[in-house]
Amino acid sequence: MERRSFLKASAALGCAATVTGCKTSSDDDNVVPPKPPVGEEQITWSACLVNCGSNCPLKVISRDGKIVRIEAEDTGDDSFGNHQVRCCARGRSNRKRVYNPDRLMYPMKRVGKRGEGKFERISWEQATSEIGEKLKGIYDNYGTRSVYYMYQSGAYYDVNGASSWKRLLNTMGGYLGYYGSYSAAQFEKIHITTFGWHLPSNVSEMQHSDLFLFFGYNPLEIRQSGSGEGYEYAHYSRQNNTKTILVDCRYSDTLAGKNVEYHPCRPGTDAALCEAIAYHLIENNLIDEQFLTNKVYGFRAEAAMPEKGIEALPYERSYEAHILGVGEYDSIAKTPEWAEQICGVPAAQIRSIAEQLAAAKAPFIVGGYGIQRQANGENNAWAIAALCMLVGAIGKRGTNIGGLPGSAKALYSPGLPQGENTEKAKISMFTWPDAILDGENMTVFKDGIILPKDELDDNGDGKLGTNIKAIVNFAGNILINQHSDCFGTAKILEREDLCELIVVSECHMTASAKFADYLLPDSTWLESDDIANQSYSAGAMSVITPLTKAIEPLGEGRSSFEVCADIAEAMGTKAAFTEGRTFQETLKHYYETLVAPQDPILPTTLEAFQKGGIVKKFAENTTADCALYEYANNDIPLAGTVSGKIELFSHAVDFMSKNWIKPDYVVGKFITSIPTYIVTWEGYEDTSPEIADMPLQLIGHHMKGRTHSSYHSVQWLREAVHDAVWVNPSDVTDFNDGDWVIVESLRGKVKVKARVTQRVMPGVASLPEGAWFDPKNGIDVGGCVNSLTAYRPSPIAKGNPQHTNRVKVYKA
Repeated sequence: MERRSFLKASAALGCAATVTGCKTSSDDDNVVPPKPPVGEEQITWSACLVNCGSNCPLKVISRDGKIVRIEAEDTGDDSFGNHQVRCCARGRSNRKRVYNPDRLMYPMKRVGKRGEGKFERISWEQATSEIGEKLKGIYDNYGTRSVYYMYQSGAYYDVNGASSWKRLLNTMGGYLGYYGSYSAAQFEKIHITTFGWHLPSNVSEMQHSDLFLFFGYNPLEIRQSGSGEGYEYAHYSRQNNTKTILVDCRYSDTLAGKNVEYHPCRPGTDAALCEAIAYHLIENNLIDEQFLTNKVYGFRAEAAMPEKGIEALPYERSYEAHILGVGEYDSIAKTPEWAEQICGVPAAQIRSIAEQLAAAKAPFIVGGYGIQRQANGENNAWAIAALCMLVGAIGKRGTNIGGLPGSAKALYSPGLPQGENTEKAKISMFTWPDAILDGENMTVFKDGIILPKDELDDNGDGKLGTNIKAIVNFAGNILINQHSDCFGTAKILEREDLCELIVVSECHMTASAKFADYLLPDSTWLESDDIANQSYSAGAMSVITPLTKAIEPLGEGRSSFEVCADIAEAMGTKAAFTEGRTFQETLKHYYETLVAPQDPILPTTLEAFQKGGIVKKFAENTTADCALYEYANNDIPLAGTVSGKIELFSHAVDFMSKNWIKPDYVVGKFITSIPTYIVTWEGYEDTSPEIADMPLQLIGHHMKGRTHSSYHSVQWLREAVHDAVWVNPSDVTDFNDGDWVIVESLRGKVKVKARVTQRVMPGVASLPEGAWFDPKNGIDVGGCVNSLTAYRPSPIAKGNPQHTNRVKVYKA
């Protein structure tokens, strides 16, 4: 095609794709043209505050009180270290998000059954006074432990949002807390047990590495910012021509890079693969004996440590004994041939991975969060960490401890002080449905709850003693959509005799918003004054952005601080909440006393900060970016572990294995004291009769048109990135690519289109997570993967096992 013809065709397609259309000679010449704008364009700053880990700044262009477009920041010369933090398509779509037809415009009160989405409009005065009265009544009748602030990740403000809501609840004495996260519960728990903390190396350490070994880690899709984790990985791998070995069940966009080696591996079997790599390393003397002896506990037999209350560890309980097949769990040597039958990676390739790992001077090993969102997720995470230990790739420049890398923070604001939460009991963020149904009888050993020491018995067990009676949910679609088993969770939330009050503050009519008793319209980021940090994976380029209101909130939308102040007044705690300041005075006081003093680069006054726009600062790479550098290079014990060393054998986990109660759904081993592969319910090796006709393992992957469930209803993004279940051609039955199919598990059915592709391995199906739950006649036509996932907390972290599922796929 000639260039001129190509441009004509492109222009025609552009007309067809635009919202307003393009005028042609066939249009009605009598149509009155639109009036020219009266005012000039105004530029304000905002940020994309969803949970992708970036918080990219947005340049908002408005005119005549309407947002006309979004632009990315363009400061600096865009050389690395002075680069621009460009937002992705999701950030660019924020104008459509603001003007979306599903925007919540007015405070509303439920009039139908929970989940039906039937509400009546009420005034703000009625909403805040009734919420305050009911919330206070629940505090008075049931105590602080009955009020639960739900895990949320839909918006990260400094002053509004979670900070305001938690501050409000703390004026009443506090609320039932949670530990862990839906993203990384198993990683966090096992890293704290193994290393004493959960602080992997920062992504900037990759520049010192000579090999990247990734298990289910996909930085170029999950981190799309023009800065941050994915950007820096691509920069360092290209700059140094560093090889990447990527193990995953799905061929992701990260594999499209240069010098990448791919190994398909079945979901939930990463620990088996790691054990086989460990076998080859041990059998061929490719381990770092000095590091294992001096810095690691439990590789072989260990002497007693009476001063720490630790008894001697016999060899048969050690990690090496287990790998060689002479340990306490079984008599199977964990050879590459053994692992091949489980994980699907050929034995020769397993040996090759082990040889390349041993040859590397500074391998950077990462386990993506998906490999630990499994029924055996803690062991997958721990097994990956074990590889770091075996080759001494911890505390050495260019290495990691196995978790997702973090980001250096040259600038970072602390967030609005929330006051003290005097309620010290906590549950796993995943087990709140149990706390609604029977929180009174939730225990440490059965449910992993955390209690104050004075509530524990002599064995260390104890009861929560209270059910959840009120839920506050700000900017979180966790209530139904992002939690497991949507159909089952809906039945629990429908019961008003259990949880008596559900308050949802949200911008859109999400699946979770439909289960609110009171639905409060929040202002969007583009309609708010606040401050936004860089987020947790924004890389070494720190950015603090002044959120400056571009337009007035649509309808009667209001910021969380103002709403919480009115609820506090209804509960009689307004003075404690506001400390005598309005929102603008609070924002000014916060910035000028807690943010600006952190660095001379920041303007001293809020007004100067807002006028000047974003502030950027690049964090130079130092040894502080390397996890456990001080421990590995100095004789400083780890304060957070029982032994004071990195633990391949954990006495803390050993206590759990002897005392914690095994649920009835467990198939194989429940808790092991060393990292081992565990056969699980609905895993590859589960032969239970109820799933005999469900041959496929189902996972949920991140997609580019959403951040979890955020942006799902933005039509631009739905048109650009389609939802479909990925199925390998060898697993196709009665359907073809593009057909509507039913994906069915023991929990429910989802109707979605099929994508038949070699980019997912045989025996595995993958459905993009975050689509909004929309049940019709017993089938979720919204395509939410959590209509299929199980509510079965993982063994140690009591986290979400949402990638452990068996399903069948057939034509709708």
